[in-house]
Amino acid sequence: MKTFLLSFFGFLVFFSLVSPTLVLAQSGSSGFGTPTGSSGTGVPTGSSGSTGGTFTLIDPLGVKNFCDLVKSLLNIVLAIGVPVAVLFLVWSGFRFILARGNMTELGVARKNFYYVIIGIAIFLGAWTLATIISATIQTLDSSGTVQFCGR
Repeated sequence: MKTFLLSFFGFLVFFSLVSPTLVLAQSGSSGFGTPTGSSGTGVPTGSSGSTGGTFTLIDPLGVKNFCDLVKSLLNIVLAIGVPVAVLFLVWSGFRFILARGNMTELGVARKNFYYVIIGIAIFLGAWTLATIISATIQTLDSSGTVQFCGR
């Protein structure tokens, strides 16, 4: 089992390093931007026929300042964290069912449930604190006191 896990994680690391290279190996529109002055063929238009040119990078997150970056990162973390928290909560409920009245197993299930609730509280508290800080920075920015998140 240990060798299987090592080989599986090795494959994941190899695949995560190789797949971006394979995807971005195409010429033309690579998804990161479009050539300026391009005729749609992937070769920039120019009078001398050279392959040089300027490219415009497109921001995949659509952020314009630091506060927007924090908001988008918090939304990603929240979208991943909430289902994981629900799965752990369901697992702790299954621990109660699987205990079948055994007092030691019930104690373990109760401790697991408490840890899940404490973890969810810490997760939501950190998310709330980060949201409050981001809103405070935007409020200070709009009043002109601090220029941290440009508009």
